[in-house]
Amino acid sequence: MSHIIRRIILMAVISSLLLPLGAESIVFSGGESSVVLREGRENVELTGGASVTVGSMNIGADRITLSGDGWRFVECTGSASVRDDERGISILTSSIWYDRTEERILISSWFEIDDTENEVTATGASLEYLLDDESLRLDKDVSLLKSTDSGIMRCTAQSVIYSRSGNTLQLRGSAAVEWNGDRYEAEVISVDLDTDSITLDGRIRGSING
Repeated sequence: MSHIIRRIILMAVISSLLLPLGAESIVFSGGESSVVLREGRENVELTGGASVTVGSMNIGADRITLSGDGWRFVECTGSASVRDDERGISILTSSIWYDRTEERILISSWFEIDDTENEVTATGASLEYLLDDESLRLDKDVSLLKSTDSGIMRCTAQSVIYSRSGNTLQLRGSAAVEWNGDRYEAEVISVDLDTDSITLDGRIRGSING
């Protein structure tokens, strides 16, 4: 295949990437790129400071692969990050899987998340983020910090469901909350981050300062 034909094919792929899938279009860049046009397995691979922008969200990584019908899937490996200034959220990790159709981000590696809108930071080893309803499920040795008027609220659990829209937490599995000099432990702990109220369910333990 001649250089001119390769260039035409690449430009055609780039044009298709700029077409919307659902409500959002996708724009990409990278120091190097390759295109595979095998029927049923078409993909674009970006390396060298690869970046993909979908709406207000920017995804960066050492390597990004775009695949699927309408370039539905975005797969990132190596120093991966998500930054969305409109949502006020950023994530650092080493691998990301993003389904543009379902608006779903999956992470199966250690991550750090910073939610500047709600003053929440968290770490864990598995994450599912549903963008449509702003719901996150954090798993595997989760540690979450919330800034409050009474100081930092520290939450730990094996699993945390965090509703950004409802500003609530549900902690399960070795759940504990340390806040304002007190410590609470239970099978399930629910936290309303708007009112700083804590609800304990199941076998509970606690120590209260004063």
